[in-house]
Amino acid sequence: MPTTMIMQRMSVAMEYGVILKWLKKEGDKVKKGEPIVEIFGEKNEFELESPTDGVLLKILCEVDDEIPISEPIAIIGKKGDMIPDIKPRKLTEAPAPSAAAVPEIASKQVEATQTADSTPAASPETSQMTSGRIKASPRAKKKARDLGIDISTIVGSGPEGRIVEKDVVAAPSTVQPFFDDERIVKSTEPLTPLRRTIARRMTQSYQRPHITMVTEIDMTEAAVLRSELNQRTEKELGVRISFNDIIIKAVADTLEKFPRFNSTLIGNDLHIFEDIHIGVAMAMQNALIVPVVRNANKKSITEIALETKELGRKARENELKPEELTGSTFTVSNLGPFRVDLFIPVINPPESAILALGQIKKKPVIVDDMIAVRHVMMASCAVDHRVLDGAPAGLFLQALKENLESPFLMKY
Repeated sequence: MPTTMIMQRMSVAMEYGVILKWLKKEGDKVKKGEPIVEIFGEKNEFELESPTDGVLLKILCEVDDEIPISEPIAIIGKKGDMIPDIKPRKLTEAPAPSAAAVPEIASKQVEATQTADSTPAASPETSQMTSGRIKASPRAKKKARDLGIDISTIVGSGPEGRIVEKDVVAAPSTVQPFFDDERIVKSTEPLTPLRRTIARRMTQSYQRPHITMVTEIDMTEAAVLRSELNQRTEKELGVRISFNDIIIKAVADTLEKFPRFNSTLIGNDLHIFEDIHIGVAMAMQNALIVPVVRNANKKSITEIALETKELGRKARENELKPEELTGSTFTVSNLGPFRVDLFIPVINPPESAILALGQIKKKPVIVDDMIAVRHVMMASCAVDHRVLDGAPAGLFLQALKENLESPFLMKY
């Protein structure tokens, strides 16, 4: 009896996988545990292995398809086995264009086929649409995106007018998407699997009511601590302590006193976590990933520095494991290195809060009724207003400010 290979959940937060590359083709022999397909799921790439020995009888999805967890992706069995008639549910089906979005060029083509006393002729779009959906193969859709061609203007040559890849390739290269204001698209860049994940997560986050508190933190003493630590760590460990490492430690210590900030809302129940796992937002090329420093409250600043540097290296070389990208309970996002003074962050679901940090710069401030030049940083904390209110958010920032302005009290 054939075995159905499904899209597997490779991390707790993974909801779907994107097919990147099939490592085997239909008819190939496979062994249990042998990699069959490369997928992208929850900001990382993985290989799915064959669940059994046999022959790859049928591949059910194509490269670039987005397949939800537990949906079938391939059939494995013995040569000659009856292949079940099953198809995966995909997230990549293109919706039908609205009436306002149908290109002007297509409507003119329809008008040209009509006479004054005849009924309208069927347009290319209507002949290839079923149940409000354009009939086109995934490869055709991807090729149309790559070439900047509006797929609704193409007449398909496949069964029942289905658009296939060769139809897109044969379409006039001058065809461009039109908009109501007659803008012409210069180029089309499909979202990468990573950006698709970010897009979905951020849309999910914005459905929550956010409230954001802002404060200014004197980082002068933190700068002194960092300088003293680096004199030792550079020589002994070959690593430099960053301001972010100090901030991560201060945040973790503050969360011990404010456990509701270290939580997630599931239904009508607030789940408060015992462990404090800090997500560290890292900007990569055209994307953002959030590796996790686990149990940060139990680690020293130096231990955190060693861990964040290793996570950064793995991120650049695409070596992060699923467990290093999931399980955060609170996120820190620092745009200081990009000379940003202040920004309003978006909560990283399913967390309840996030801290955003700007650059540290010298400015005159009043200290003991005297003007002094200090290292100052702006910080903003966004919280899920279903769980937390403005007053607790203000108290959290106040406590964090005290920790960072007296950093020598922390474990370093």
